[in-house]
Amino acid sequence: MNKPIQDPARSLFFILIAMAGLLTACAPGLEKKPMQIDTAAIKRIEFKIGTVKQASLKPVLARQDVAARISQNLSGWGYPVGAKDNQAFSHTLTAEVGLIEHSGTPPGFSFSSGNSDPRALDFQKANVLPISCELASIADPKQTTYLYIDFAAANSTSEAQLLDHISTVCFNLLSELKWPDKSQSQPSSSLKPSWIPEVRIETVTSPDEAGKADAPGKEREGEGRKQIIIHNQGSPVILKFGHERL
Repeated sequence: MNKPIQDPARSLFFILIAMAGLLTACAPGLEKKPMQIDTAAIKRIEFKIGTVKQASLKPVLARQDVAARISQNLSGWGYPVGAKDNQAFSHTLTAEVGLIEHSGTPPGFSFSSGNSDPRALDFQKANVLPISCELASIADPKQTTYLYIDFAAANSTSEAQLLDHISTVCFNLLSELKWPDKSQSQPSSSLKPSWIPEVRIETVTSPDEAGKADAPGKEREGEGRKQIIIHNQGSPVILKFGHERL
């Protein structure tokens, strides 16, 4: 009995389809990127304490008044955090605390520089505590924004310090959003915050006087010299950007 003659092109076609199917099954899925938060849709924000990996800090954050105290710190700056007049929550603000790790010193301003000996194995390393904060829409969970900051971890972190850390991370997250009719990082003129974040970053654009002097009588719209003011518990640090002519 004669065997049917196989078409080589047809066989190759089915082999390629099978290989493509296997490759598709092994390929990782696309990473879901968060969508931009629509601040105009924010009514009230419910603050929550999420996962706390550091076991020694769980009893402190398990207290019922912790969420209310952090909400009060943030609402003092005009952010709609916490319950008010039985208004429904439109967004959630969730803080999470990681494990204390011995790693590089946190970026930014810190009184802990780690081991100062450059020959040491732990040069500029210290115990750091990572804290994150995430804002998400309840109606559309894809609308989310996230921020985390590493803090220098002391031998024992007090309750007040821990609440300050969490409030600072969430404050800087909220201050980065483009709120309608509200200046970033600035409280309303009618508000007098009782809490001050450990670090507060303010961006200011001042007129570029040097540029105007070069071209008298000619206005250049939208141009200016940017300043970043880093407010901390001591004297503020001011960073000025732009060229200087001496």
